Amino acid sequence: MEAVQPSKEVFLPRRGSHVSTLKSKQLVRSTVRMSWRWMWPDMLMRVIPMALVPFLYITLLHLPLSFLGLTLTNAPLHIIVGLLVGGFMATFAIGYRMFVVGRAFRRPTLSDQSFQTFFYLFINGPVEELFFRGFILAAVTQWTGWIGWGWLVSTAIYTLYHRLGKWNWRSIGGVGLAGVVFSLVYLLLPGQQSLLAVTIVHGFTTSGFLSWGDEALYQVWKRRRVPLELNG
Repeated sequence: MEAVQPSKEVFLPRRGSHVSTLKSKQLVRSTVRMSWRWMWPDMLMRVIPMALVPFLYITLLHLPLSFLGLTLTNAPLHIIVGLLVGGFMATFAIGYRMFVVGRAFRRPTLSDQSFQTFFYLFINGPVEELFFRGFILAAVTQWTGWIGWGWLVSTAIYTLYHRLGKWNWRSIGGVGLAGVVFSLVYLLLPGQQSLLAVTIVHGFTTSGFLSWGDEALYQVWKRRRVPLELNG
């Protein structure tokens, strides 16, 4: 099947030129093979280095794992908050994707949907939270003596680093809003700071924006196609 060309209004990271829009006559699918094509270099060039740097930092300075938020303090509370806030943020991310960023999508197969979701929930989310909230926020707070600087610098870097992936500014605006929520979840829960809740929220948000949003857009596309076919 020949893929349709996307609308010029939207380009999401790694979507390429083979996408569908709500006005498309054909449906473009993504597969595990297609996702793995961008995922393995992303793992090598971004995910693994970001995971190693925080551990190198605490090793050199002889700091405990808890410095990076790697604790299970109040785990039940963190899981509940993570799931509740994560569900809300996933819904927000899908809506932001549909109504602010644009209407281009590439519907994943069931296996690819599972593959992408696993990556965002259990690899990308934990690593980004370890680096931005666990490491940068804590390190800047340690250097400056004020947690406000840690929050500001970590949120700003988290937001702007997505520009390296050639994300458009509407997408980055959504990232900034999400980053504020992530920082609040990390900082405001009682007890020793832990990455557990914010990692769950992050995984749900990214899945909603970059994976589950494709399915939502497909469902809208399908509902619009049926009346057209009946009238045709």
